[in-house]
Amino acid sequence: MILFGKKVEVYESRDEKQFKAVKKKLKTNRITYGTSWTQNEVTGGCGCKINVKQVANPHYSPFVWYVFVRPEDEQRARSIVSEVMNS
Repeated sequence: MILFGKKVEVYESRDEKQFKAVKKKLKTNRITYGTSWTQNEVTGGCGCKINVKQVANPHYSPFVWYVFVRPEDEQRARSIVSEVMNS
């Protein structure tokens, strides 16, 4: 986990399964990483918790997942991320 110091974003996606695969691959390659997520879209109004986009497409996620690494590990991490994304 990266708490202090410089961080470089190497991954950003809405796909949670791919996000977990990237984390697992970085961990097996002993690269220190940090993660975060944001919810870019709010649900419907009036207390409604239904997201219309998820009704139309159940695989849609309003969350965006991020992975950060230290600058010295950036090149290795980017190659691992591209490997996971292409598989």
